[in-house]
Amino acid sequence: MSQERRFRISSGFQWTPTRSQVAVGIAKGLTQEQLAREHKITSRAIRKWLAEREFREEVDRLSLMIGIANRAERLRIANRVIQQKVNETVQTDRDVLDWLKFAQSETDGNTEQIVAAFAELLGQLTDRSEEPADRKTEAA
Repeated sequence: MSQERRFRISSGFQWTPTRSQVAVGIAKGLTQEQLAREHKITSRAIRKWLAEREFREEVDRLSLMIGIANRAERLRIANRVIQQKVNETVQTDRDVLDWLKFAQSETDGNTEQIVAAFAELLGQLTDRSEEPADRKTEAA
């Protein structure tokens, strides 16, 4: 640790690359034992860092960011599957309504986010139903 570059924050807690990596690891859900082995430190050191307000707040902030990123990725996956299902390029046991319900659960039921995420999809459905019959056969 003596060779690590230290960053001093106003509270007196000294951030090091190892402490930052451990904070990220905790936020990702890794155990203290896993992180201690990986970084060649003791679990006691991690517990001591967790006793520091600044370290705990950073772990909380990182946990929130990781959670938001994970939910956004799941929503992108749901959107992609719905798009593929509408285009009939993927077969799943779930129908479009199931995927829309999943998307709603991933956005805490925020109607604005759901409408924004699927407005283009609904527009495409409308466009496809209004296509002339000869264009539909050409596309197939």
